[in-house]
Amino acid sequence: MSNAVLSGPSMVLLVRDLEKSVAFYKRLGFQYELVGGPSVQHVHMTRDSIVFILHPAANPEEVRPSSSVEGGLYFDAFCYGDVRKLLEEFREAGIEIVNGPDLNDFFSEFTIQDPDGYRIAFGG
Repeated sequence: MSNAVLSGPSMVLLVRDLEKSVAFYKRLGFQYELVGGPSVQHVHMTRDSIVFILHPAANPEEVRPSSSVEGGLYFDAFCYGDVRKLLEEFREAGIEIVNGPDLNDFFSEFTIQDPDGYRIAFGG
């Protein structure tokens, strides 16, 4: 018997200001989809096989990316892709690079930060 095929994962990001976060991810080329019923609405921001689920925080002060705590990694999400093309695309969109870019022939990467402080690294 063969194993079931998985896709994803989708990552939930608790956000302070849903409109501000949606606008940021749209600048990155993500598509918007409102999901859920009236009491549990959240937004799927999708680009290719990456899905960030933006969920409004009931208490905005509780939004705390793991990259912001002592001992946390320098990123909260890592995405693989054509780093040089993405870097050019994001720079043209006015997205600030907060780490890198580190470009070489072996492995290249850079990191951006969203309005809530989530750091997203892109490598390839």
